[in-house]
Amino acid sequence: MTIMIIILFIISIVLIGISFLQRDNVKELEQELDHLQLSAMQEIYKLKKKMRVVEEELLQNDTPLKEQTKTNSEDSQTNPNTSRILAKYRQGMSIEAIALSEGTSVEEIRAIVEQNERVLT
Repeated sequence: MTIMIIILFIISIVLIGISFLQRDNVKELEQELDHLQLSAMQEIYKLKKKMRVVEEELLQNDTPLKEQTKTNSEDSQTNPNTSRILAKYRQGMSIEAIALSEGTSVEEIRAIVEQNERVLT
């Protein structure tokens, strides 16, 4: 009986030793999750930083466009819609489509485009 108790005691000590030496899968998963979380946070930070840069560039680019539109409208005192017409023409709209959208005749649109050909080229 004492031999049996000693054998069970030795087996329990061996099992306890083995349990300490085994890898802990839960800790590994926690570490992987923490690493993944840190990587995601870094990516989000980088994306936000890039978005700020792009927004700043867009804000800087908006100012010259407004000034350019003002100079175009000052040049065309006869028709205040000239800048819009020229912008649509630059985008590739046909003269007929521009005339339809602006509510003017095709001849007027052609005249405006011909007057401002040097601006377009």
